[in-house]
Amino acid sequence: MEINCSFQRLVGGCCSQDKRSRVAGKASLIVPLRLCEKDISAHKQAVGVNDVESEVDLILARASIFTLPSNISDMTICPAHRSSLGIGWRRGSQRCRVPSELSRHAKEGKSRKGDRGINKALSKAILRRTGIFLPVGSGKSL
Repeated sequence: MEINCSFQRLVGGCCSQDKRSRVAGKASLIVPLRLCEKDISAHKQAVGVNDVESEVDLILARASIFTLPSNISDMTICPAHRSSLGIGWRRGSQRCRVPSELSRHAKEGKSRKGDRGINKALSKAILRRTGIFLPVGSGKSL
């Protein structure tokens, strides 16, 4: 029987070791989410986000969970999901990801470069208004 972390059910994908990890064996352990305590300050600056406070907060926000769940002590995470939702995540596109009905530049008829990151509050607002989830750190323009 294969053991999956809590985020496999929430965001999909396969539980596995972090593909970028150079350490074999230990790298495939599933750990309690509350033990995720990596320093995220450099990552926050790199993706232009300032309203996440911890690695746990970042992981949850990227899984569209914007408040601390009551069952957080029961939540687990594998290295692959921790990397893809945490500080291992990098912005894939350089374009603004804000839906056209909400962006100021939609009337211009052209896509703009995403020079800043979508913060947690904006990600939550976009999800509520449009039903489209944009992960914290996705690109947005002025």
